[in-house]
Amino acid sequence: MIFKTAKESHAHSLLTLEQLNNHYEFKISIDSILDIGCGVDLLDLRYWANMEDELSTRSSGIPLNINCVGLDKVSIEQPEEKNIKIIKHDFNTEDGLGDLNNKFDVVWCHDVMQYSLSPISFLNNCNSAMADGGMLYVSVPTTFNVMHNKFENYTLSGSYNTFSITQIIYLLALNGFDIKDFHIRKEPYVDIIELITYKISEPLDYNTSWYDLMEQNLLNINMEEIVFNKGYLTNIGLVTTWIDGNVYDYRYEN
Repeated sequence: MIFKTAKESHAHSLLTLEQLNNHYEFKISIDSILDIGCGVDLLDLRYWANMEDELSTRSSGIPLNINCVGLDKVSIEQPEEKNIKIIKHDFNTEDGLGDLNNKFDVVWCHDVMQYSLSPISFLNNCNSAMADGGMLYVSVPTTFNVMHNKFENYTLSGSYNTFSITQIIYLLALNGFDIKDFHIRKEPYVDIIELITYKISEPLDYNTSWYDLMEQNLLNINMEEIVFNKGYLTNIGLVTTWIDGNVYDYRYEN
């Protein structure tokens, strides 16, 4: 795992959760969230479950009562919160995320996709579980870096996948997620990629090329320039932004 404890994992999630909490119109628009790999402590899920409407004069300080569903392969006791439901299910089974009976406004995947036997199927299943325009958050490891002027890569026990910025962008596009007006970041010398994107279509043909994506107007101008010159997307020249407005330049992957 990327993090040693559930509290350490949640502390990392909080950096993004609190930023999202500040976007009032977005927050009050959410009716439901699915937390895949929610963990026995339910720390991220409880944060969503207890989000408050701090601006409304009628309900200031009252939880928004978001319908929160947690999915994990281990048995978890149902919590006291009425708006939290726990489902025991292994997303590596043939039926993906199982029968959820809902289309979620937010799908939250923090420190989990590296354990998927098939990331492309995992994202396909996320798409199927989401309402049109729904938000997907993913945090995954990237276990190759340049450290002290030396290239290093490694594999953690039980982790089946590692990711690069360009690889995960491609997987998102193939599975119907926005890679034109989205957010992604990797801090220098930090082995974590975070992204926030939105469902804009059903999954595409998995033979779709970068040129196909460009012709379908699914790439932003920065990506188009790279693909036009290279024939593929590379980190050389790639620039992205995060939800706080910070700009990330990946010409030097580290």
